[in-house]
This record gives sequence, C-alpha cells and structure tokens, in this order.
Amino acid sequence: MQNNSTAAELIKKFYQLFTDLNHNEVIERLARLVIGDPAISRVVLLIPQNDQIRIEAIAQNQTNVVLPRIDFKHLQSLPHRNIQHAIELGQPLCVEALYSQTITSSNYSPGTNSIYIYPVIEKGQVLAVYYMESRSSLDHLELAVQNLEPVWLFSGFLMRHVLEIRQYEEKSAEYAKAEQALWASEIYLNAILNNSPALISIKDLNGNIMMASDHYKMLAEVNESKLVEQGFFGDYPMELAQSLWDVEEEFDKSTQVVESELEVRHKDGTLHTYLMLRFPLREETGDIFSVCSICMDITERKLAEEAVRDQQSRLNFMAFHDALTGLPNRSLFYDRLNHGLVRAHRSSTKLGLMLIDIDHFKSINDSLGRNAGDQLLKILATKMVAELRRMDTVARLDSDEFIVILENIRSVGDARRVADKVLKRLAEPVIIDGTTLQNSVSIGISMYPQDGNAADELLKRADIALHKAKESGKNNYLYFTEGMDASAVKFMVLEKDLRAAIDEDQLRVYYQPQVDLKSGSLVGVEALIRWQHPERGLISPSHFIPLAEETGLIVPLGEWLIRHAGRQQRHWIDMGLHVGKIALNLSPRQLRQQDFAIRLRDILNEIDLPAQYLEFEITETSAMEHAGETVNMLAQLNEMGLSLAIDDFGTGYSSLAYLKRFPIQKLKIDRSFIHDIHHDQNDASIANSIIGLAHNMSLNVVAEGVENEEQASWLRKRGCDQAQGFLYAQPVTPEKLETYFSSGTAVFQTNDIELELPFPT
Repeated sequence: MQNNSTAAELIKKFYQLFTDLNHNEVIERLARLVIGDPAISRVVLLIPQNDQIRIEAIAQNQTNVVLPRIDFKHLQSLPHRNIQHAIELGQPLCVEALYSQTITSSNYSPGTNSIYIYPVIEKGQVLAVYYMESRSSLDHLELAVQNLEPVWLFSGFLMRHVLEIRQYEEKSAEYAKAEQALWASEIYLNAILNNSPALISIKDLNGNIMMASDHYKMLAEVNESKLVEQGFFGDYPMELAQSLWDVEEEFDKSTQVVESELEVRHKDGTLHTYLMLRFPLREETGDIFSVCSICMDITERKLAEEAVRDQQSRLNFMAFHDALTGLPNRSLFYDRLNHGLVRAHRSSTKLGLMLIDIDHFKSINDSLGRNAGDQLLKILATKMVAELRRMDTVARLDSDEFIVILENIRSVGDARRVADKVLKRLAEPVIIDGTTLQNSVSIGISMYPQDGNAADELLKRADIALHKAKESGKNNYLYFTEGMDASAVKFMVLEKDLRAAIDEDQLRVYYQPQVDLKSGSLVGVEALIRWQHPERGLISPSHFIPLAEETGLIVPLGEWLIRHAGRQQRHWIDMGLHVGKIALNLSPRQLRQQDFAIRLRDILNEIDLPAQYLEFEITETSAMEHAGETVNMLAQLNEMGLSLAIDDFGTGYSSLAYLKRFPIQKLKIDRSFIHDIHHDQNDASIANSIIGLAHNMSLNVVAEGVENEEQASWLRKRGCDQAQGFLYAQPVTPEKLETYFSSGTAVFQTNDIELELPFPT
C-alpha cells in the first residue's frame, strides 16, 4: 500500500507541477527539476525537429533558466558529436570528461568532471535530449540520473505534449488569420470556402445553407453539384443532417457558441471526427442575421490522445511490472503481499512466501551471454506462472531472484507440494541458442503467521532459508527455523564489529619477507592484515575477509591497508631501510571500481609515496573473471608506476591470449604446488612449467609457501627467482622486521624468526 501511495503521490505531484503551463514554461520547469540536483552543475535541454536540433533551455549552477531558442550548432561549449551520436542510437551516453578521447575541454564548461547525455524516447523516436555536466565523479552523476527517474518517466509525455501544443498554436494562428480574412473580403471568403480543409457553412435564419466550403464534397452521399440553398435534410447525409439538427436545437436555446463533435464518413470510406463550432453572425445593431458552422477534422488529434492514454497505461504497467518478464516487480509484490496478509488475518488462513533463486545463473551469463540469461529468465517465469493458481502471485525481485505469494493455504504441506512442483518443473531442460541447459533452483520458504506478521519480516526469513538451502547443496527447498535466524544475527553482529574495527584502529598489518633465492637478500614484503578484536581476540582472515567481500566492506578495508602500508613504507624510506616493494592483495571488488585508479592516486599523494614502491597482487581467478575490464584497469595502474603480480597462479584457468596482454611483472606459484614439489611429479611438472612460462614472458617468479631447504633447493635449480614462506620468516610486525636490517639491508637465509601468529598467511 505504501508503494502504491508513493506512485500516486508522484503522479499527482507532477500533475500539479505542470498544470496550466504553456510549452515554454513546461520546458523551463523540466530544466529546473534537473538542475535542482546538487550533483548537476549544468543542464541543456534540446529538441531535435525537422532535421535540426534546437536548444530550448539552459540551466547552470542552480541559477535562473534561460530560453535562448538558438541553433544547436551556434553554442560551442557542447560535445556536438556525442549528442548527435546519442540521438542516432537512441541510448544514453556518459563519459568522464578528463579521460575521454572523444571530447576536448572546449566542449564543456570549465571544472566539469563528468558528462551524461540522456535521450527522451517515445515510440522509437527521440523527442528531446538532456545534456548534463557535473563537477563530481561519474558515479555521483549516474546516481543523480537514477534519482531523477521520475523526470525521465514523465518527460516523454510532456515533450509530446509540448510539440502538440506548438502544433495546435500554429494551427490556431492559421485559423485566426483565415477568420480575419473572412471578414475582410468576400474574395478572401471565397478562397477559404474553396480551399479550406474544414467544413464551413453559413445558413440564414430560415435554415437554408447560404455558403458551404468545398470540403463538404469529401463527405459520403453529398451532392457535389449543389451544396448551397439546401436544408439539413436536403443533400446532406442523414447522419450529418441529424447531427446538425441536434446542434441547431441546442444553439437556438443558447444563442452562444456551441461546441460539439461529429463523426462522419468520407467518400473513401474512412470515418473522421470533426470538432464543430457553431456561432451567430450579428449585425451592427447586435441582431443575429445568420449562423456560421465550422467543423475541423480532429481525427489525428483524437488518435494522438488515444496514443497518450495508451502510453500512460504502459507507463503505469512499467511502474509496477518487471520489464523483462512482465511479472509484478518489487513495488507491486509488496502491495499484493500486504493485501494478502490482511485477507489471511481476516479469514484465519495461512500465507506462504517462496523465495526462489536460480542456481549457477552467473555462470550462464558469463558463458552464454546476458541475452541467453534473459531468455532463461523469461522461460522460467512462464513455467512458474503455469504451475501456480490464479490467486497466487509470482514476482521478480532481482536479477535471478523470484518470489511467490501462496494465499489461502491450509497447512505447511500445501506449500511443500507447490515447492515440489516448482522444483520439478524448473528442472526440465531448456534449449537456448542451440545449447541445452539443465537448470535447478533453490527455494527458501516462510509462513504466516508462525514466521512473522509483517511483509519485511517474512521476506527476511524466507531469504535466510534460501541461503541455507544453497549452503546445503542447492536444488532443494528449506523452511525457515529459529536456528537459521540466530546464524543470521551472528553474521550481522560480526559485520557491525568489522565496520567498527576499521574506524577504531583494531586492525594490524604484518609483513612477510620475499627473498631472492640465490642470495637470500630481502627483495620485498607482502602486507597481511589481521583483526585484533577487543573481545574475541585475534580473528582469522579466513573469517572476516569473505565477510568483507560479501558486504562490500572490502573496499574501505582495502583502502585502509593501502594507506597504512604506504605510510609504513614512507617511514622505512625515511629511515634508510630498503625493504623493496610492499605487495598488497587487490580484491575483485576493488578491481571493478571504475574510479579505483583515481582514488589510489589521491591516497599516494596524501601519504607522499611514489607508486614504484608498491605492488598489487590479483588472483588468477579474479583476473580472468572479466578479462577485458581487467586489462584496462591494470593498464591504468601500470601507467602510474605500480608493479603488478598474478597471485595463486596455477589454481585457475588462464587464457594465454589475455595473460600476455596483462601488464604484469611477476607470477606467484600457489603454495599447493610447492608443498610436495620434491616428490610429487605432478606438482613438480606444474611448477616447472610456470617458471618456464614466466621467463619466456620476461616475468619474475615467486614461490609461495616455501617451508624447508629441500623445496628451496629444487626451486633454485629450476631458476625460480624469489621465495616466500616459513623457511625464511613468518609474517612479523614492522618493529620486528626492522631488527633484521644491517646497513639498510636484510638477509634471510633460514627461519630464525620466532613464530608470532597462530595462522598461516
């Protein structure tokens, strides 16, 4: 109900905003709504029409909107090609101004950091274009565009309305000129009657037609040879004659202008709608001497009005339905669920929620493409609807997540039978683009009233049951139980504590040496983060790093580590201690941030550390997950002077075509291949191949997890460059590491450093 009210209030708000405005005021109001967002520093509203683009409004720095109505080509501080490209494609376009190769600083206002071009489209036609500039980052501008979704939603209707108003005003002006000409001269009158596209007639007070326009000849059953001096029922079609007679009676009662609509058929068989205006002609004394009728063909306008109504219906549908599957969206789901809960309470019946998630959906998108994933979602949505009753609701909440409302059920057994049917039906093979997909889903179920009385409570508990179903092997369903809720609370408490740990200095950084295998000299260190919880003690990274990845806390956690380790490196440099590069693990979430390179540059400037003193390690799996994007991001980091390494090499699947494009300097052999390297032939072969591959690509090789001299000797003989492991040192505090320096350098030949941590790296 709340979301329904919100939608109604939104429609009411926009109706109030634009009621009684002329077309120029409508345009100005739209520009004001957009520039009202603080993230937008300048907006230009353009309308393409008749092979030209006109600038309708410009708003800048929240000042008054001006309406220059100048040619698009005359305003130089716009990226003309980008705007024309967005119009041609009918798609939004966004760029970071400072890094774009398609525009120059003369194409936008000084201080602009990001640009967004948003075309307003209706029926495949671009009606208008919003060009927006921001002094903030592209992320902030994109968020502002999302927040302005109601404006975009109504812009198509309003722009169509503006164009129709302009057309109507133009026609009204033409009509006014014709009316003036009618009174000015009989010659002009005849010209109008002979050429006007309207039905115009003048009759005397006895009802005889004195004048009639030639347009009457287009009507079916009209005698073209004799239109004048006839009554209504003379040579006019019966339909038209009766309509005119009815209007005549109404006019006689009012003696004022009478307006009505007529539907008549033309000789070509088409049915047309006319707007009829009937008004008296008066003498100078004020006495009426005749009556004039003007009927304008408004067929196209009526069709346009119907189109607007259809468009409004579609907008209403889109507001409450998923665009891909046509199922109810989250807003409509909550509305139906709240109504269902009221009905269940009144009738003392049960209500079930089934949260359904497609197993391994991401792998389908990655391997077959998003188009195949979209096709699968539509097919599975259709199958779910077919398996349920008409009173039940299937909605799409997220990418591959659906929700089912089961109303008027008597027991948990009813929900179980539905879940069995859904599992079985959705497990049927699906063929997409010639590929047969064997699908499965996981289902979490919550029940009203035993699992909760409110919509959010039931949905949360169905979500907890869904996660437990996935953890237990997928392709099954589980009901919510209280034990599940306790695990979720524990997870949330740990998440809350981790947020506090970042702010309250509970995190520690230890450093594990990386040594040259030939000389034993220190060539670098890897920075490893630890959490010293005030109550739980030292928490293993295996517990809180996955939590940070899942919740998104890995981003602030990663920035904390970069800043902390960078300051430590700056301190060592100032002390004259050469520790080599500090290696930092880069998470997939950080790697996918579009502005990561910019934020990293800001941190390095803040701590006054050249990029050459740091090295980033990314796992082989995360590097290949979105290889194209990874290449671009690594190229930016490499241009800054950072060293790059592939971590855990050999555990994933690398495409050599992409690997050679990565601007990396180092490969790290995963510890799993090092442990038994001296007596396991498979591990030895893999390690030897990695060393050869790296050297052929002019890369250094680091072996992780070296614990004894036998492993080190094997690696040394095969040409491995560097090693890291307990043979040399465990992760140690910065103070402990400093004790092993002599004359600015350190050498680690054996593990003579005492163990300080209970966890391996």
